[in-house]
Amino acid sequence: MSSPAWQASLMKLVCLIVVVPFIASFVYFHYYTFWQNEYCFVGPASSLITGKVPLDHDGSPLFGTSLDANNDIQSITSASGNAANAANAASALDSSLRSVYGIYAPEEGTKHKRNKKGGDDSHLDRRTFRQNYSSHSIHHASSSSLSSSASWLQWPTAARNGWPSITETALSISAPFSQLSKYRGFGVAAAPNGSLNRNHEIAFVEGDDGGKWCLRRSSSTDEDAMVWCSNSSEKPNPSSDIRYIYMYPPSGLWELASDPSNSNTIEHDRTYPPAISISCPSPTTSKDTHSSKANNRRHKRQTSKQNQNLQFLLQKPTTTLLLLLNVYLAFHYWNHRVNPSSLSKNYNKILDHHEWWRSFTGATAHFEPLHIGFNMMSLRSLGRELEGRNGFHSIVFLVYNIAMVVMTTAVMMGMVYGRLRYIQYRLSRTASPQLQQEWQGTQQRLRETSAVGFSAVLFAWMVITTLERNQPTCPIPFLDDVCFSTYSFGVLKFNLSPIVQLFFAQFIMPRVSFMGHLAGILCGFGLHWGWGMPPLEVCSPNVLIGGVYLMGCLWWRRGVVPVRPLLETVSPVGDWTGDEHGEHGEHGDWRTLLVEGALPRDIDVSSGYDNENGNDGDHIADPFARSKRKKKERELDEVRRKYKILLSIRNLLGFIALSSFYVFNGSGSLAMSQCILFFYFVFGTQSSLVLWTYTHCTKCGNDIVDPEKQRAGMVWRGFLMSCVISIAVDSMSLAAFIVTRTFVLSEASSMRVGLIPAALFMLLRISINLIGLVLSSRILHDYGQVGGGIFGNVFSWVLSWSKIIGDGIFLSQKPLWTAFEGRGKRLGGGELMARASQPRAL
Repeated sequence: MSSPAWQASLMKLVCLIVVVPFIASFVYFHYYTFWQNEYCFVGPASSLITGKVPLDHDGSPLFGTSLDANNDIQSITSASGNAANAANAASALDSSLRSVYGIYAPEEGTKHKRNKKGGDDSHLDRRTFRQNYSSHSIHHASSSSLSSSASWLQWPTAARNGWPSITETALSISAPFSQLSKYRGFGVAAAPNGSLNRNHEIAFVEGDDGGKWCLRRSSSTDEDAMVWCSNSSEKPNPSSDIRYIYMYPPSGLWELASDPSNSNTIEHDRTYPPAISISCPSPTTSKDTHSSKANNRRHKRQTSKQNQNLQFLLQKPTTTLLLLLNVYLAFHYWNHRVNPSSLSKNYNKILDHHEWWRSFTGATAHFEPLHIGFNMMSLRSLGRELEGRNGFHSIVFLVYNIAMVVMTTAVMMGMVYGRLRYIQYRLSRTASPQLQQEWQGTQQRLRETSAVGFSAVLFAWMVITTLERNQPTCPIPFLDDVCFSTYSFGVLKFNLSPIVQLFFAQFIMPRVSFMGHLAGILCGFGLHWGWGMPPLEVCSPNVLIGGVYLMGCLWWRRGVVPVRPLLETVSPVGDWTGDEHGEHGEHGDWRTLLVEGALPRDIDVSSGYDNENGNDGDHIADPFARSKRKKKERELDEVRRKYKILLSIRNLLGFIALSSFYVFNGSGSLAMSQCILFFYFVFGTQSSLVLWTYTHCTKCGNDIVDPEKQRAGMVWRGFLMSCVISIAVDSMSLAAFIVTRTFVLSEASSMRVGLIPAALFMLLRISINLIGLVLSSRILHDYGQVGGGIFGNVFSWVLSWSKIIGDGIFLSQKPLWTAFEGRGKRLGGGELMARASQPRAL
């Protein structure tokens, strides 16, 4: 394999699963935070390296204060003289610091009011940014009493001190502004003085030097109120009609100073940071001329003519993605005449044949125009209502849709299993042959019944939208008088409308899956109530998909892991490290028997070995036996080399998994997904070792080797699938780090590392996972266990590119066997040719 070939494949693989997810996440987060909602993030002025606030030689902060504020707390402790008072003082200091941090959004209607008042045109784009969310809220809520659903929500976000995953970041940004009942009150918390922590604003303050953007208390009338102002100011130029005004507050470090509107100076209060970090939309400046009113009118006309479909694509990306995916697959299945039974959800196929991938293929498969039409219209309507600023964040909505596919399938299979058990119970208590035959037919139909379509997930979202509406819901078309209201039982809500719609759909279309739709309704109520559905971080695809396959399929249903050899008794003869007596093989566990005892150096391949005098086989009389022995040694050396590579990568993955709990949030999906990858690789290494032992060092037949290959193939396919998803999610989380760094630091209780070390560690983690991915693909191709079907189709590019990379990097350059070791004898006419070549005497 030439060098440019594997390098080009490496670039393609990195672009597909690293660069593309990173760019998509970066663009979306930047659009959502700065373009669509025009948020300004306020946080601590911490270092990019350490994540802490740099301190001067005397211990005072250079341009900010850490959330621990050790120096201030020590001074407060010495003044109070009491540990309890010191703890209260530290808590009050932390609350004072966090009351400033959070999310600031432009005040609605400010621009229109100023237009009506008239005045200087330079004020047209200067809107006041109100504090809509305080970072103190989440820490106050985590220590106070919450409802069951709220405490379930706080699990992945409260008191974090590591960098969050992309789902944690999306939830923290969107939940304070969501109108969903489970998120209401997310950003509302009372300060120690009893007021709400939304009493700060960012406004433009006029002064003698032209004015600055400043952050101050919105309700304070004190002249010495704490304010933080930007370093740049607007100064009028009388000689020019053009000047630059600030449309948004400038990003950067804002220092604690006096109000520019008055000449009084103030002293720095130790309970407030001397500087803060602010991230706002950019560009911040715009030219202001006498024709600004005409420009504003033209801008309004252009805004009103924006393409609504483009706006839907940008504001509802998850809904758009799901629409395109379902429609594309419907056309693909139709053009290729795919049999629905090969993709559908089927009890026998999923549980008995272990085809768990049918959860996704069955949910996204549609084979009739009316089916795809009704489902996609419902998806568009539900997505328009649920996805966005007032509902779920697009990332959170995507994660919940993926989780709903898995959960609705699990609930559906559980209901089928329960009904089968009930039928079996009736069969055991029925003596009538006719009834037994009837029950057995029903049981067989249940096992073979197939279901396709996205309607199970749609019914779950119907439940959410029904419970969130403030008005009665009419589930039956053209019957506006048949409506049902939502009833509240404490924190729980219930509405009969989805159940009525289920029976109505079953009545007009008898072929629809009653159990599939009922499973969606149950999952919808479970998600809204906070019952049964796992936390958001567990629902993340890099944890859910790999974890379900590992724990559900490989461990619970098939018993593939933990790895145990099918042939427990192996007779070792020496070991591969030079132990001639096989001591480790006689007294060790099965791993020792396989690694050391079953890979001997002294292999009796023929009677031509001269071992009586202690020779190692170099002076074997029979050249065929000598060549066979050296071939065997080279094969074993190759196996040892491969095993050492696997052990090295396994150790690296273990180190990365442990380090992830330190760098990232310990309860987040980033740490859990790396642990799942580590367990996959450990089991894959063990299964490969067992297979190599049986192949090279025993005389086991295909009845033992083939099942071991199948088991190793299942483990390595699970690792490759989880590795691809994990790398993509890591890349998206890295983009979220960069865009929302200021907000993430404001949410953390005490960040362990800064942005630069976290980003470098993430790149190292992605690189090591890429190496593991290439190794797994190489092993799958060597074993012939790549397989076809859904796995081969979805990961075809990854498998082909990673195989080329593996061949270019890990393929041994030494041949395993050379005929006769270059010492063969010429056959036929050798002596005649030798005599003819000798010089003749004249």
